[in-house]
Parts: sequence; structure tokens; C-alpha cells
Amino acid sequence: CQPVVVMAPDLFRGQPWDPSDEVSATGEQLNEQGQTYEEWRATHPEERISIDIRAATACLRERYAVSSIAVWGTCFGGGRALETASGWVPTVHDIDGSVAPPPVDPMAVVAWYPTRYNCRKLFGTNHEGTNFGINGEERSVAVMAIMGDQDSLAGATPEDAALLKSCLHEDPRVKDVMVKVFPGQGHGFAHSHLGQEGDIRCEEEQVIDEEFGGSGRVVVGSSEADIAFLLSTAFMETYTRVFLPTVGKAVREDKSATAWNDLEMTMPSQEKTRDVREEINKSMEDYSPSTEFDDMTTEEHEERAKKILMSYQDGKDPGDHALKKDDSIETMVEKLYAWDKNLELF
Repeated sequence: CQPVVVMAPDLFRGQPWDPSDEVSATGEQLNEQGQTYEEWRATHPEERISIDIRAATACLRERYAVSSIAVWGTCFGGGRALETASGWVPTVHDIDGSVAPPPVDPMAVVAWYPTRYNCRKLFGTNHEGTNFGINGEERSVAVMAIMGDQDSLAGATPEDAALLKSCLHEDPRVKDVMVKVFPGQGHGFAHSHLGQEGDIRCEEEQVIDEEFGGSGRVVVGSSEADIAFLLSTAFMETYTRVFLPTVGKAVREDKSATAWNDLEMTMPSQEKTRDVREEINKSMEDYSPSTEFDDMTTEEHEERAKKILMSYQDGKDPGDHALKKDDSIETMVEKLYAWDKNLELF
């Protein structure tokens, strides 16, 4: 595990979209300032947002000396994340023609249901991004996108997912690609529940969860959101390691990984539930304790018991524990345990 520094730049600078109950004359929803969504969006120009993203990255590199950068964005932020993968910036900001702050140059990018981006401008053989990173080397980035097949927002529809995947595969700067469309899911499905309070657990469930790692119920394929998180974090970790880099084939090059190369996300047909408590109760019901004399009728066991008993008697007064010619294996074992109750025979 390598240390991670997480930074979440406030792209709207304290002025997020905050809808009110009011609507405009044309039926559009208004925010508290009386603005429509597009009017509010216009107060956050793409140039300024791009500068804030690049400035945040520069801070990570200069103040925290991070060795690699990963960018994760959702919705509008997902579109901006894809822009960082391409190295595209809205305008040039320095008098000498260089970009300031410098481009993000990430090693991995994850975009969840991205919006407001131009796929063909960012990726493909005729992209308008940059071919080189900030160190002068050829750009190399891994890109992942998560979408839902019920999403209707431009940029995040299943058709947009197919176009994005195609453009990414055509782009020589992209070293690996994973674009997955989750069945039955709409916009925001993987993160819209965050921050909500879950079901109240009883005291017993809390103790079992906290002390034993679960309340006796292990679920495989529990939810689309969990799977999206696991895939995304694994993808980022795989492609941002510097000191112990991950080796092996890229997903796009692995012919055996067809399930991960397919656009459609294959989900378990039904939840598989394991009731650990029921298994324990069943095992207790079926449990039959073995006796000390199980499997002790072979000549090998009898000879072993006889030798050990004779060694105990050597030079000592065995009394009632003396070995006799007609002793059965069971009798010899009883005498041995009389000599040493902690003896392990077989």
C-alpha cells in the first residue's frame, strides 16, 4: 500500500447549483438567485474551471511531491476528467505560448457518467489534445468510464459510451481502456446514495459488524454501486503505482478478458447469499465427536501403543498399569493415559 493524497477542488467556488421551488416563465427550474441551470452554468466558464483543476494538480506535485496523478470525476466532473486525460485545455494562458498552470498529465483517469465534453476532440486519431506529458515524454494514460444504460444525459448515454470506447481504442496515447455500461441504471447511480443514513442496526448487528467483520451474511455481487467503486479504485491503483508497478497485460490487450472488454457490464443474475449462522448450526447438529479408540485396531497402532507403554514401564514400578499379554488396544491406551494424560498417540 502506498500513501495517497486526495484533493477535491471546488470547481464552482462555493456556488453550486442549488435549485429552488421557483420556475421561469418557460417552465425551467430556477435556483435561489433566480437563474436557470444554463444561466448558472455560464457563471462558471470552462477556462476558469480548467485553471482550477490544473492549479490543484500543481499544488499536489509541488507541495506534496506526489509521484503520480489519478483523476476521478462524476457527471460534469467526469467530462473534465476526460479532458485531463487528453491534455486538452480551453485556451493558452501565458505570454510565451505555454500553458499555465501546466497540464494535469495523469497516469489514470476514471469518469463516471461524464457530460459536456467533445469525445472526438479529446480522443482518436484526430484529437486536439497533447501528445506529450509535462516531462516531455509521450503521453500515456489509462482511461476508465462507468455509465448506465438508462442514462439520457448527453455524454453519458449508452451510445456515448460506445463512441467513447471506440475513440479511446483508436488513440495511441491511451495505454488501457475499460468502458462499462451497467444494466438498468440511470444517471448518478453509483454515488447518489452517498451521505445518506443507512438502516439503523440493532446492537447485536453493530457488535458483529465491528468486531467480526459482518453480521453473518456474506453477499457476492451485492450492488452496482459497490462494483463500480471496486472496479474504479482497482483500475486507478493498477495504473498509478510507480515504485511497485503492476505488471501484466493491459485489459484492452488481454484476449482472455472478454468480459472486461465488452461494453455491457455483466451482473450476477441473482444475489447469492451465504447464511453463516445457519451453516454453523447445521454443522453443530451433524457433529459427531470421535472417540479415543477410532481407527486403533490396526496392527501398526497396536504395536505403537505397546512400545510406548513398555518405555514408560522401563525401570519403574507400573503397578496396575503394567502391560499384559492379553491387553487389547483399548486397554493399552487407557494405561498410557494413566501414565500421561496429555499424551498424543496417533
